Amino acid sequence: MEKQSTSRRVRFMLNRKAITASMLSAVLLLSACSKGNNDAGTDSASQPAGNASAPAGKKVELRMSWWGSDERHERTQKAIELFEQKNPGITITGEYSGFDGYMDKLNTQIAAGNAPDLIQMGGNIKEYVDKNALLDLKPYVGGILNLDDFNEGLVKSATFNDKLYGVTLGVSSSSLLYNASMFEKAGVALPTDQWTYEDFKSSAIEIAAKLGKGHYGSYDLSSDVATLASYLGGVGKELYRDGDRRFEKQDIVGWFAIWDELRKAGAIVPADVQVANPPTAVDKSLLVNGQVAIQGASASQIFGFQELTQDRLALALFPNGPAGSGMVQPISGQYLTAYEGTEHPEEVAKFINFFVNDPEAGVILGSTRGVPPSGKIRDTLAAQSTPVDKVLYDYISLVSDTAPPVVYQQFPLDNEFTKLLQVTSEKIAFKAKSIDSAVDEFMTEVDKLLLKAKAQ
Repeated sequence: MEKQSTSRRVRFMLNRKAITASMLSAVLLLSACSKGNNDAGTDSASQPAGNASAPAGKKVELRMSWWGSDERHERTQKAIELFEQKNPGITITGEYSGFDGYMDKLNTQIAAGNAPDLIQMGGNIKEYVDKNALLDLKPYVGGILNLDDFNEGLVKSATFNDKLYGVTLGVSSSSLLYNASMFEKAGVALPTDQWTYEDFKSSAIEIAAKLGKGHYGSYDLSSDVATLASYLGGVGKELYRDGDRRFEKQDIVGWFAIWDELRKAGAIVPADVQVANPPTAVDKSLLVNGQVAIQGASASQIFGFQELTQDRLALALFPNGPAGSGMVQPISGQYLTAYEGTEHPEEVAKFINFFVNDPEAGVILGSTRGVPPSGKIRDTLAAQSTPVDKVLYDYISLVSDTAPPVVYQQFPLDNEFTKLLQVTSEKIAFKAKSIDSAVDEFMTEVDKLLLKAKAQ
């Protein structure tokens, strides 16, 4: 479900130009938008099989509900108007508001059998699937609804029991945010989408050595859940799935050994310095003043960091492991769904297809619900964007092409798990515990968290 901080990021990205807003990120929950460019029936992506408009003489009236800022409302209304122009005979009435009270109103409408035909939904989509409130869109995929340009993981995120209940509107992703100017100053090659942890380590060590005292190749990312999740994927494991952890003690020992090696080489930020200058606080991050070359971040955060430095910043994939890329796919922030009781399922599917695939609609909507999930729409926006906008769009496209089609499952009691990982990392970094001893405690506590989650 969308948080207030997501809304702030959305407004921040869009204010940068007519195309930018906020996300992911992603990541975890994050926001997005889209637009279209041709007349009805002229583009197979935006107008797939099926009539572009209602049959002659037939008038179809639909309702659509969404939440968001005034800017999102205005852009959505303009996209609706464009759809109506391209589809004579179909009209759509908007029902929009802020997020407060949105779900309460929707629940009342569903209970009364009077929900809107089209419903903007957040990360709580499964709750409404379980209520049998949403229409299965799968029968329309490949005909009226074209999802060929979507990362498979994004489609799976709204698929339950082999039925599709929503289409992603906006995505975010975790990333490595890096100071490209520091790499260039040190004469170190920039990260590629094929780099490994050996490449990562050698780059960090070389940057620290060449730039001298007070400069580091990376923050200590051993406490970063997104980086750990990617590392586990790269060694053929997972953080969590279907009620159980999918890693063993030796996987975590190997994880902390990487950072211990870099710590001993002076290549990562010392524990006391990192506590005083955490990478999660943009105004305190040492990356913006040219002291640290790499840190973890949600991809959309590049805007906030770039505002504070003249150095050129960029985004990189997490390193590959022996099992390949462990990247988590772009995370869906919001979905466009259809009410199970709609009397016009085909027209609803046509509008959803238009909303996410039409290039003109993509330009109108921009990133007001996050980075658009369609690669073609991202390419359209990137061609009109600022350099930083383009970095983000290109990165989301790269992740979409690179990440394995596996739906990421967040560890239950996520806040407690995040804190546990941080405490374990600090025990090792401050030399309060050996890696082996600290990991033993970590594994015990992880299993306790899983039992606690199952009992709830």
